[in-house]
Amino acid sequence: MARVAFKPGTMIYPLPAVMVSCGEAESEYNMTTVAWTGTICTEPPMCYISLRKTRHSHEIISRTNCFVINLTTKELCKATYWCGVRSGRDYTKFKET
Repeated sequence: MARVAFKPGTMIYPLPAVMVSCGEAESEYNMTTVAWTGTICTEPPMCYISLRKTRHSHEIISRTNCFVINLTTKELCKATYWCGVRSGRDYTKFKET
């Protein structure tokens, strides 16, 4: 599936489970499942995620100030669940899924 760009709006309401990817270099790329996400503002476009400090991705995002919210599909259901119950400290999630 090709990347699709959307104009600002309320595309992530109501709160779906999303896959958040992060990492500055391929050696640290990670993704995690986040259920707490939403729209802060549409002009300028801003959204949020809530992620515990104990999560592996939290340190990466705090250091890089970058992350991507990936909306999931029915086909990604198993990968979404798997990435939510496994730690990037122990698995290379992009290779595993």
